[in-house]
Amino acid sequence: MGLSERTVRLLEQGRGNLGTWKRLLGHLGLVLVGRNLPAAASLGESLAALRRYRGLSQREMAELVGVTPPTIVALEREERGRLSTLERVLTVLGAGAYLAPEGQAKPFYTHAGNASTNHAWETPVSLLEALASVFGRFSLDPCAPRKSRVRVKARVHLTPDDDGLSVPWHGTVFVNPPYGRGLARWVEKAHHEVRSGHAKAVVALLPARPDTAYWHDHVAGHATVYFLRGRLRFNDGAQSAPFPSALAVWGAGPETLSSLDAALLGAWRAG
Repeated sequence: MGLSERTVRLLEQGRGNLGTWKRLLGHLGLVLVGRNLPAAASLGESLAALRRYRGLSQREMAELVGVTPPTIVALEREERGRLSTLERVLTVLGAGAYLAPEGQAKPFYTHAGNASTNHAWETPVSLLEALASVFGRFSLDPCAPRKSRVRVKARVHLTPDDDGLSVPWHGTVFVNPPYGRGLARWVEKAHHEVRSGHAKAVVALLPARPDTAYWHDHVAGHATVYFLRGRLRFNDGAQSAPFPSALAVWGAGPETLSSLDAALLGAWRAG
């Protein structure tokens, strides 16, 4: 290809420009596809369509990625820019991107446990208001029940169709995961995303089950826990949960935890 060894090494590390990267993919017979990327004539058009579907303007997208709006415009219109920018955009949009042989669909195996995608326990508004007083608008809600019933104040919402468990997270994340057999995977994911540096902080509303293996492996000693007083009333107060609830917080600093202490009146903080 006429490239230096250093250039190829940088591209494999996610660095370099998109033009050279696309040449390399063509030489290897690979294309970029994504679980949630809509079909379009070009990658730039796919990114723009998914951004609009997420309800983000180019300016909002630039702010989330940490670049200027013209950088997003160049990426969407001309597919020009840095590979690192593309990677960040794909992450923020929850594209579920991967490389596949050209002309051959690659199976995309998720970890969601689709039998556990029932979001019957929608977060009480009073709790969301308390969290908003501390965190403001979350960067990501990977467990939104349906777009028509979005309650969490977040810049990006992923529904079960988007499979938030299979894509990288970013920023400050709120998670009210499905409370079925797949719950342990969501808790593991929350811990992993903060530990790996993908997410800055994760706040998860969970059943208070400190006897479970996933709690010992990923909550105890890893997150600050607020045991909430009484039983939460989900779904606009239609029913009380048959279990006590807790907030597990990974990655929050002392100042944020002090603000949570004041906002979550009656909660018992452990860790």
